[in-house]
Amino acid sequence: MNKFLFFTFIFAFSVSLSAQDLSSLKASDLKKGGIEAISKENPKLEAQIKSALMKDEGLQKDTINYLKSNPETKNSLSSIVTKNSGSNEGIMKSILGDKKLSAVAIQYISKNPELLQKAMKLIRK
Repeated sequence: MNKFLFFTFIFAFSVSLSAQDLSSLKASDLKKGGIEAISKENPKLEAQIKSALMKDEGLQKDTINYLKSNPETKNSLSSIVTKNSGSNEGIMKSILGDKKLSAVAIQYISKNPELLQKAMKLIRK
């Protein structure tokens, strides 16, 4: 009986130690995203996507259309469009100059495999 209790105690003790080693997901980790997540995965990816956005008009149009349809960025983008009436390049410079819009644009491209592949092809040229 004493051996049984001893082994039970050892088992319970080892289980409690291993449970302490597991890291839990924090709420703040869930809120992180966009550039922070991308930068941790590949620090150069953010700069590469920005460069590709400035080179390709099709990529610019896709990104601008996404930002227009996104409720969180719609108002910010509309003020940029009115200030930069005309070229997509001017609008894109303003988007990339704004932290929030830039983060959303980069996240959109990085999470869309087709657009990301297109952006990476532009970088390799």
